Amino acid sequence: MYPKFIHILIILFVFSCESELKQVPETKQNSLLDLSGPWEIEPLPEGASFKPSLEKSKVRHTVSVPSNLIEWSQSPKGSILLRKVITKKKEDPFFQSLCLGKISDGASVFWNGTELREELFSSYQKSTPQGYDRIRIYSIPQEIVVEENTIEVLIRPYFDYEFGILSGPISIGTSVTIWREYFLSEIGGLLLFSSFLLIGGFFLFLSLREKRKNENFYFGLFLLFFSVYQISLSQFKYFLGMEILYFKKFEYTFLAFLFPIFCRFLSAFLRKSVGRIQLFFEIASLALCISFWFLQNVSVLDWCNRILHQSLWLGYVGISIRLLFPNLKKQKESRRILFGILFLLVCVFIDILSERGNFSVIRLSGFGVCGFLFFLTLILADKFVGMKEKLRSWNRTLEEAIRKRTKELTLSLQEIRTLKEQQDGDYFLITLLFQPFLSRNLRTEFSEIEVHRKQYKQFHFKNRRYEIGGDVVLNEPVFISGLEYQVLINADAMGKSLQGASGALVFCSIVKSFLQTPDYEFRSPENWLFLLYKNLQAVFESFDGSMFVSSILSLYRQETGDLFFLNCEHPPIVLLRNQSAGYLSEEFILRKIGFPDSDLPVRVRHFRVLPEDKILYGSDGREDLFLSVDSDPTQKQKTSSPELFLTAVQKPVPTLEVLEERIRTIGELSDDLSFLRIQRPTEEAEKDPFQESTLFERKGKEAIQNGEWLKATSFYSKASTRNPADLSLAKRALLLAKKTQNFKLTRLFSEKLLLREEGIFLKNPNRVNPSPLPESSGRKSAECDIQGIKKAS
Repeated sequence: MYPKFIHILIILFVFSCESELKQVPETKQNSLLDLSGPWEIEPLPEGASFKPSLEKSKVRHTVSVPSNLIEWSQSPKGSILLRKVITKKKEDPFFQSLCLGKISDGASVFWNGTELREELFSSYQKSTPQGYDRIRIYSIPQEIVVEENTIEVLIRPYFDYEFGILSGPISIGTSVTIWREYFLSEIGGLLLFSSFLLIGGFFLFLSLREKRKNENFYFGLFLLFFSVYQISLSQFKYFLGMEILYFKKFEYTFLAFLFPIFCRFLSAFLRKSVGRIQLFFEIASLALCISFWFLQNVSVLDWCNRILHQSLWLGYVGISIRLLFPNLKKQKESRRILFGILFLLVCVFIDILSERGNFSVIRLSGFGVCGFLFFLTLILADKFVGMKEKLRSWNRTLEEAIRKRTKELTLSLQEIRTLKEQQDGDYFLITLLFQPFLSRNLRTEFSEIEVHRKQYKQFHFKNRRYEIGGDVVLNEPVFISGLEYQVLINADAMGKSLQGASGALVFCSIVKSFLQTPDYEFRSPENWLFLLYKNLQAVFESFDGSMFVSSILSLYRQETGDLFFLNCEHPPIVLLRNQSAGYLSEEFILRKIGFPDSDLPVRVRHFRVLPEDKILYGSDGREDLFLSVDSDPTQKQKTSSPELFLTAVQKPVPTLEVLEERIRTIGELSDDLSFLRIQRPTEEAEKDPFQESTLFERKGKEAIQNGEWLKATSFYSKASTRNPADLSLAKRALLLAKKTQNFKLTRLFSEKLLLREEGIFLKNPNRVNPSPLPESSGRKSAECDIQGIKKAS
């Protein structure tokens, strides 16, 4: 779009020159009679009075009008009389208005001895000066128009360097034609310089978009000041009725900024820094501009403009040439700017010589200014064209790079999709392998066991949604010494997605395999948990620390509510009793399964679940949540919040799915989530679950009284098996086994007591742990444990 400015400026250039070309004498054009050319002149001395006369002057000196007649002035305050005789012919237009162009201030016009009045701006005839740059148009009364008419113009100068009718159209004709030419000329100039104003605004807007003061900014500012300066020269300003002094102050103010702004444009265009000399001239121009507004006389104001201001122009011309000369050979733009400056200077110099009367030509200043602006705009347009070509080249290169990159990304995306499908296929196979290990809820007359698992990793395969992760929830039956127990396990294998699922798969496989081991008589739940832990530790320890599993291994007897468990660095079990929530006592926690060389003793904890109690297992996903940061709610931070979880479980929880949704309202999940819950009914069963144990204990006492030690050993061993939580029965069975030298029972009950009281070291079974573990059972023991529990907030 930038080269179009060249064509626009050419059109504007032609319009600006039209007014100058119309000054060429064409007497029959547009019903106007041109009066420019030879006029009679009569100098009048200072103080001489003038009386119009129709008699022909004896002194016949002729001069060319319009021109500067300063050489005919006899004194600075003298005057001259210009006279011209015209003969009205039939084909001539009506003599209604007389246009005399710009007169060097005071003027009195006479037609056949009758003084004429200005049609407009007559109020300025009484001011000083009257308006030396104002076009004078006079109305001619028709009753004084005869066949041979005499025009006399008495001129009194204001300045001592110009005299006479200086410029402008000098013609006579109908009022309509005279004023039409007047308004068309002025409106054309306003349109021209308003166009320059718009172009300047465009360049300023362009620089604002670039957010830097470059050549576009200074060129736009130059066009802006130049346009306003030219508009201030318009004849329409006199319609405002202001004093001529303020018109000139306004005009010279904008004129004072043109050269400094142009030099700034050159410095920015040629990438030159502003030197001290240039800065000095700019400060001098600014000071001179400010001083204009303190002067109260037009002659003094004109002297400051001609002598002081125009002297600074020479310095600016020197600065411009100094900026351009080093780049003349390198940049063709510098040669164009220099040629434009020289073209403008030549036009101005010719106009100065013409005004001084050396010769008579049309005014070339309009040509010079428009030509100068044409060269500047041509340079910027050429620069924009070059930028546009570079952008096109860059766009082509960028498009090619984008195509290449898009192709690479498409191939990469296809590879990723293929790999994703393969990965999802692997995930799906792992999910299929995990299906046999998914336990279900269990509901009996003695208790209700509910399981829930939500893996963090979700994936789609064959348009179906699946999940994969490392959390494990097992609820499987097992028989120990002929009694049915529920194997309740909640575990969390290290890692997410495939790694965690692999660890969980290995874990479940070991547990399932261990469940298939045959039962034997007098086997205790403590021994069963110990052997399960030993097998798990042996397998996961072989991974050399690359796979750990946190878990709770437990056995639960539904009829009695006895719960035997081991905690391997898993989140503690939560007990809900009497509308309060807290953790079960966790003094002895083992390290994660798979941790090498663990030096902690294996101790089996026991807890009796009472009616209306609720036991809740859960993985660490219940506490590790993404919570909003207080300072910035849009940001989320991973936080472990056990208090929030305890608060959530204190309220009634109908199902574990409801508990999950409640946790999601608190924060966003960051890990796999799994739960296992045990609930006992409100009322206890009518049948005593320990009736059989009590019967064997009574028979054992009778056998001791009768001295039947073998029978007593058998009865007490069976009593302990039917009530494994009662250690007193196990101790009596152990004493009787020693007395009867039953080494199998001695080993079994010794191991049971060690696992419950002192613990057994896995690596060194003969090592003794001196700190015993307090026992807890029944309602009283449960309440004692509750006192050591961390209460919910």
